[in-house]
Amino acid sequence: MSENEKGYYIREFSNMTGLPQSKIRYYEKIGLFKVKRMKNGYRWFSPEDAFRVNAFRCLLQYGFSIEEAVRMLDEKQQTEQFEQSLKQQRYTLTHEKQLLEYRLQALDEAIGLLNMEPGSDFSVQDVPDKIYVYASNGRDFSVAGQAGETISRFVELLSISSYARVIETAQFSSEKPELDPSYVCAIPASEEWRLGTYDRTHVHWMNLGKCIVYHRSLTREESVRKETFALLLDWMTAHGYHMREKMMILPGFLNLDGCGKDMETVILPVI
Repeated sequence: MSENEKGYYIREFSNMTGLPQSKIRYYEKIGLFKVKRMKNGYRWFSPEDAFRVNAFRCLLQYGFSIEEAVRMLDEKQQTEQFEQSLKQQRYTLTHEKQLLEYRLQALDEAIGLLNMEPGSDFSVQDVPDKIYVYASNGRDFSVAGQAGETISRFVELLSISSYARVIETAQFSSEKPELDPSYVCAIPASEEWRLGTYDRTHVHWMNLGKCIVYHRSLTREESVRKETFALLLDWMTAHGYHMREKMMILPGFLNLDGCGKDMETVILPVI
C-alpha cells in the first residue's frame, strides 16, 4: 500500500466518521472493514470505507442488528430478497411499537393510581376479553408444573402480560372471612396471535365485556379479606348490577418490601 494513495489513518478516519477508534477496531474484527495495512503496520482506510460506514448506518437506522447490517452490506441490494428484508423489518418494528404503546399505557395507569384517591373512582366499562393460564389453584401452585411451558410463553410477552388474581364469585357466599384467589398469567385475547403455535390445553378465556372497574390501595393481608370488597359490592347493588362468574384483580403498583400498600385494579364482570 502506497502512502500516496488516497486514504486515512485510523485517527483521521475516526474524526471524519465520528466512530471511536475502539469501535472501528471492533467493526473491523466482525467484518465491516477489510482494512489495508501500511508497511509500518498502521491501518489505512479508503474513501470507500467511509461510504461503507454510511451504508452500514442506514441499515442500523432501519433497526437491523450490527450482525445483520454487516451481512446485508455484502449482499446485492437491488433485489427482491433485499426489499423483502426491509418489509419484514418494518413489520417487526410496527409490532415492537405496539408493545411499547402497551408499556406506556401501563406506566400512565401506574402514575394515575399513585395520584388517585382510592374508592372514589368506580366506573362501568366495556373491558376487552382476556385469555389466561393458571399458575395456582388458590394457594396450591402445583398446577404450574403442568402448564409451565405455556406460562413461559405468556410471560415472554412482558409488555402485555400480567400476573393477576382470579376470584370465583361463589367464594363471596361462603362463611370464610378471607377469599382464596388463584394466580394467573393473562394477556388480552386480541393479542393471542403473538403466542404463535402453542398448546392451548391450559388456556382459559375470560369474557369480560360490561365490568365494574375499581381501583384500591391495601396491604396484602387486607386484599384477600371479604370486608375490603364491601364498598365495591355495595356500589354494585346500589346501581342494580349482579356479579357474573369470576372477577380479576390486576396489579398496578406493588410495594416490593411488603410493608406498605399495593395499588390494584379490580375488574368485576356484571349483568
